[in-house]
Amino acid sequence: MLFILGAFVLALAFRLIQLGAVSLNDSEAQLALRALAVARGEQTLFGGVHAYVGLTGLPLFLFSESNFVARLWPAITGALIVFIPVLFSKYIGRWPALMAAFALALSPEMVGLSRIIGSPMMALVFTLLAAGFWLKRNPVLAGISLGLALMSGSSFWVGVVILGISWLISQHLFDLLAIFSLEPGADDPRSQWTRFGISMGVTLVVIGSGFFLAPAGMSGIFSGLFDFIQGFGQVRAAPWGWAIFALLVYSTGAVIFGLWGGVRGLLIKSKLDMFLFLWAGIGLVFITLYPAATAGELIWVAFPLWILTSRVVIFAWRMPESSKLVLGITTGMVIVIAAFITLAMRTLVSPALVPSQQLSHLIALAGGVVLLVAMILLVNYGWSEVVARSGFLLGLGLVFMTGMISLSVNSTGIGTNTPFELWHPDEAVVLPGWMQVTIDRTMVWNARGYESVDILVSGMDTPGLRWALRSYAPLNFERFVPAQSAPGILITPIGEIPEIAHGYQGQSLVWQRTVPWRELTPRQYLVWLVAGEVPSVAQELILWVRTDLMPGGQIVDK
Repeated sequence: MLFILGAFVLALAFRLIQLGAVSLNDSEAQLALRALAVARGEQTLFGGVHAYVGLTGLPLFLFSESNFVARLWPAITGALIVFIPVLFSKYIGRWPALMAAFALALSPEMVGLSRIIGSPMMALVFTLLAAGFWLKRNPVLAGISLGLALMSGSSFWVGVVILGISWLISQHLFDLLAIFSLEPGADDPRSQWTRFGISMGVTLVVIGSGFFLAPAGMSGIFSGLFDFIQGFGQVRAAPWGWAIFALLVYSTGAVIFGLWGGVRGLLIKSKLDMFLFLWAGIGLVFITLYPAATAGELIWVAFPLWILTSRVVIFAWRMPESSKLVLGITTGMVIVIAAFITLAMRTLVSPALVPSQQLSHLIALAGGVVLLVAMILLVNYGWSEVVARSGFLLGLGLVFMTGMISLSVNSTGIGTNTPFELWHPDEAVVLPGWMQVTIDRTMVWNARGYESVDILVSGMDTPGLRWALRSYAPLNFERFVPAQSAPGILITPIGEIPEIAHGYQGQSLVWQRTVPWRELTPRQYLVWLVAGEVPSVAQELILWVRTDLMPGGQIVDK
């Protein structure tokens, strides 16, 4: 139990640190504004993601209207994923479940999507928690979890389809139900179903109404199903194969070892491993074909791969009875050679490297791979297969864990680079810092005035901008600047000069950056993978301040 709590604390740390550092993009802000409307008692539509809006409205009402609070519930839900392997440890195995818990706490896709509003993380976690609690004969928690899953948007129905098809095929081929059984208990089935139904109904009412702050929200509880069905007729949300590419980038270890675990399951005819392998395969096919699927849906594929990974690694790794020193040396050499290969790859993609030097670094890279294979073969034939395999797995596992932590840190915004990620290739990273600083300084300069400084935004009505300006009032969004208006602060798109500009001083500021993912070369993708650097396109705005509000012309006491 202590190890699981440690995994949960680790998961929380990676999901909560600097949670509000990166501003909300348009897709996140759209949902956050609905939760904010609930907190302020305004009329709003919950949309498909009822669970997020209903849960977030209350903390926004009680605490602060910050980025951190807006992302709090997705992050906490994402951390709960470490308990899912524990609920199924009877089938997975005790040590594989523990290993899976730590892997899910650190893996980049699980960390990154836990920090994004509206991602499929809430649907995945609550759906699997509901199944686990039901098998553990806890109908109350199962009902609460399923109610929250049902209100987690169209991603819940994506998971239902993937799991449903996988279950039906597995049941037909090898009787999957034979390995699952309810925990022993004294409650009769009727009592269990009653408590399950009541807890689920209460959850739908309480969360669906935003803790009764917005009772009208309950009318759209099943809108996620409508969005899912409608998604079959939508234009493809991401390029073909984008989810597969994201899976290979963020879940490399799970893909490699998961495939190994799946093939092993087929060979030994393990029903659980075959089901997990089938789940991952069907999930990948469906997500690739479903037009409305985003790259974030890959977690429905990554989760079973991580379980397969934990099972096969625990099976394959053995502590040798002798030659422990050789095991330690082998592990250390694997780490050193892997570090050399990584350094060679990083140097190879460096823009400062001249073409004449590329061949030598490419040879060094290939030499590192050959050296690693030769060393493992030497240990295998010189000592034993157990020592070679265990040392290789331990060293490679530590290397993958270091890479996972690095990717997770970069995706959280803790790192120095701007977190450009693959989840929404067409979505911009919002950078409102300088705009907010300029507005705040103007407000401070005129803090002694009797009249508040009003803000008018012209021709730039986006959710991200509305969220960035949420704490300022009075605030108005218009398509055009009224000729007779004289707002204290005016925000317009770059290149637009309003008729009233003669009474203002303007400054262009970078508002957001986008990455032209579809136009990048393979080398640029490799540079992004290794160094986190990627070309981006800046979108600017002009912030105008009325001349009499500038220093030397502020509103003063009369």
